[in-house]
Amino acid sequence: MKSIPLYQQIKEYIKKQIDSGELNPGDQIPIEADLMEQFHVSRATTKTALKYLVDAGLLYRIAGKGTFVTSEEIRQSSHNELNESFTPKKIGFIMPPIEDLLCMKLLRGVDDTCKDEGCMLMIRSVLTQSEERLAIHQLILAGVDGLIIFPADGEAYSDEILKLKTSGFPFVLVDRYLPGIKTNAVYSDNYQGGILGTEYLIGIGHTSIGVVSLTKSTTASAEDRFRGYLDTVRKNKLQIEINHWLTRIDELSYKDEENTKEYIREWLADQTELTAIFTLSPQAAVMAARIILSMGKRIPEDIAILTFDDPKIDDLSGSYFSFMEQDIELMGIKAVQLLLKTILVPSTLEQIVIPVTIHIGRSS
Repeated sequence: MKSIPLYQQIKEYIKKQIDSGELNPGDQIPIEADLMEQFHVSRATTKTALKYLVDAGLLYRIAGKGTFVTSEEIRQSSHNELNESFTPKKIGFIMPPIEDLLCMKLLRGVDDTCKDEGCMLMIRSVLTQSEERLAIHQLILAGVDGLIIFPADGEAYSDEILKLKTSGFPFVLVDRYLPGIKTNAVYSDNYQGGILGTEYLIGIGHTSIGVVSLTKSTTASAEDRFRGYLDTVRKNKLQIEINHWLTRIDELSYKDEENTKEYIREWLADQTELTAIFTLSPQAAVMAARIILSMGKRIPEDIAILTFDDPKIDDLSGSYFSFMEQDIELMGIKAVQLLLKTILVPSTLEQIVIPVTIHIGRSS
């Protein structure tokens, strides 16, 4: 059975108290903080519920004092209907095509929270910055109150996102941020993830650790992961070898899968001293693992693999890969909550960083 949205639960709770006489005309209803604690919801959810009831004529507000139950006469004369009086917020969500579990989890977090908060959700999937630019224009023309944007990869900052910031239109970046440009954003602690992963590999005896990264982007996720790795190698006084880094492969291979595999194969053949590799994406982990096995090497006995995000290769023994795990669903939840806060208070400027954890599989 489908659960009732949280704002609706609060609305029905207060309405029932009024109808039963527990709350009488002139009585003050519980303050927002009490409702938040009772129903385990955000301030935006309580505001949504109370706005329904105020617009319906059941409650009225006095600035600086609180929210009170209206008299029966006022209620009878009100032309507003409880279920028709409130215009829900419209949220636009721009994201990559749903091709993996990460995108599914992110969408679930955004969608479920929009339902709980009483918001309408409009979704556009994009691959390139030009598609992103068009999606931003179309969603704004469609009347959205704010945008959640998973920025498309590119060699320069998106001009449309910069225009949104300049114009003051409410938006939140999700999964990544733009280095040097302060915007509302919700993303994983990729730098700390790079540190934790590298410390783990060093802790199990590896001193020659390579890095594989596919993406070239002006957003910071891959760069922060690499920086965490590099700072940990320096801290542990390991020898830094530039040849141990195979990064931004997409720039070389033009995103052609066969070219990408060949670059990885040649790199692994040349770096015979490597005993572990830290891949910055699950796609890179799967490619590297297949190539290593095809070269007659064993995982993890000859080369261990640790990756960011779960490639979801399981068997009866559990997860094959060791991976850094992001709480993607929480990221979606926090993005909606931050956007609603930004719509309510336009001066809001926050960056919410979600911790990552490590999951040990059989690849290391």
